[in-house]
Amino acid sequence: MKRRYIYAIAAVIMLFAFSCTEKWDQHYEPGSKTVDSDIVEVVDMSAEEYIQTNSDLSSISTLFAEQDVYTKLETKDQLFTVLVYSNSVMSGAQIENANFFANTCVSDLAFTPTKLVDGLSIKMWNGKYLEVSVEKTASTTEYFIANSRISKIIQVDNGFVYVMSDAIYAPKSLYEFLTDLGSEYSMFKDLVFEYEESAFDRENSIPVGVDNTGNTVYDSVFVSKNLLMDRYDSGGSESWNMRSEFFSSTVLVPNNTLVKGALDKAYQDVRDALNREPNANDSLKFEQFIIKSAFYSSMLTPEQLDGTEDLYSVSGYIEGESASTPGVQWRPTVQKVNTSNPVTLSNGVAYYTTALKIPNNVVVFRIKNRFYIWEYCNETEKEEYYKWEGLGNISIVDDGGFGPLGPWPFIPYKTVRAWPTDEAKANESVCSVELTGISLKEDGTVAVVMVPPGEYSFSMGFKSNKFPHTFQIYFNDELVSDDVNPNIHYDRTNNGFPEGYVPADWAAVSNRASYYDCDGGEIGIVTITGTELQPIKIKVASNDIAAIAASGNTKGRYQLYCWTLRPTENNY
Repeated sequence: MKRRYIYAIAAVIMLFAFSCTEKWDQHYEPGSKTVDSDIVEVVDMSAEEYIQTNSDLSSISTLFAEQDVYTKLETKDQLFTVLVYSNSVMSGAQIENANFFANTCVSDLAFTPTKLVDGLSIKMWNGKYLEVSVEKTASTTEYFIANSRISKIIQVDNGFVYVMSDAIYAPKSLYEFLTDLGSEYSMFKDLVFEYEESAFDRENSIPVGVDNTGNTVYDSVFVSKNLLMDRYDSGGSESWNMRSEFFSSTVLVPNNTLVKGALDKAYQDVRDALNREPNANDSLKFEQFIIKSAFYSSMLTPEQLDGTEDLYSVSGYIEGESASTPGVQWRPTVQKVNTSNPVTLSNGVAYYTTALKIPNNVVVFRIKNRFYIWEYCNETEKEEYYKWEGLGNISIVDDGGFGPLGPWPFIPYKTVRAWPTDEAKANESVCSVELTGISLKEDGTVAVVMVPPGEYSFSMGFKSNKFPHTFQIYFNDELVSDDVNPNIHYDRTNNGFPEGYVPADWAAVSNRASYYDCDGGEIGIVTITGTELQPIKIKVASNDIAAIAASGNTKGRYQLYCWTLRPTENNY
């Protein structure tokens, strides 16, 4: 925008250039109607009267009347600063929210010209702070509010009216931006505000009396909280919320199509990978990821959002929780935002999301199955899903189990047992079983597990009985470990737990709470390639068990319990 220069009056030059101590409100005595200045005028009328009687301010005057600005000015017994615009400026103004725009025009403080110093912030009725800037040359001084040049200053009976050269669009706060989102973003908006709660603010509520029972009666003030996203430090003090102007923030906003698509894809992955229908806990987890992944406690740059480094959303304590909540992982190489069109906010920046996925490591907490479901297979399925080499006499051994613990169900300790065949012992050959990953469905039938591509921590459990042999473990035909000790006692390793299970919560119920339904012993990290969900194969081989069994050692046998795939952070 091309700026025109303002030539200040001699009195202003004296006041600013020669540091005269005389104040403007003392200098312009009542009755002083004219001042030799291009930008300053003193009138004997109120701000309301001046604006209403000035024909070139008729447009802003109409707006003030419609938005009750005049009514508020008249009911407050104080001085004001009012920003106004000529009709020509108003004709080109892009006003999205008339009330918000009108309330950007008034401050409850009267700012004399001598107070217009570079960097001053003026708080307006809508809570926005507009910054003053001063540009000086050898012969001129220009004054700006929020980059709009002051073209004229009128001292009125109840303050000052500043005529501005360009319309000022005070940026909305993050919270206001969310509140004003259109119907295209209603799913995201509803998810966020579902966690909104109005809470009594005792500190800012004024006691006005005592009732008949002796309880204090307040002129009550209520504040909004977001039970999911408000964050606190370990001492309980606020460390971030989306409403405050004092926290720098970023919000990434997905439209309804993206939200629905991400949820639908996640639900289908549950059906395919876990062989069950999505439940309420799945929905809660997926929806909370969409919310949490949208908010950041810093202003993210386009370079960060278009980069290759993972970002983590706002973290900290949620009110009432004893442990800090980590930020959720946002991978810019998968998730996408429109970085070419950011929305400036008064307390940060907003971007519109263009691609949204609920990550594999959120959809699939872990995939765990047990070898004993062999007994639920029909004969055809046993032959198809369990390929035994050099092993026979297959049976199920039931050693009881663990639990239940409150709502956490009983975990059976059943194993599949197999012995080296006579031929294998005679030849001291390698013995193995190759398992196609299958799961037991609620109806008692089995189904092939379809696993999303990506990186997983792969664990297994057997039975500890001082077995002397070792195992070689293959995953999808690739050797993961060639020296696995089989004395991993079922899954009782304190390595991984079911989703939502906290061992400390059940320590008083069982001194074995930290062993409940663990992953088993970690075998290694495996990667499933490709782009589609796919079946997996696990092979357990031993090159010394046949010889051990041939020697008469009764511990020369297989006793297999479970396998687990837990997505790593890299599995996005």
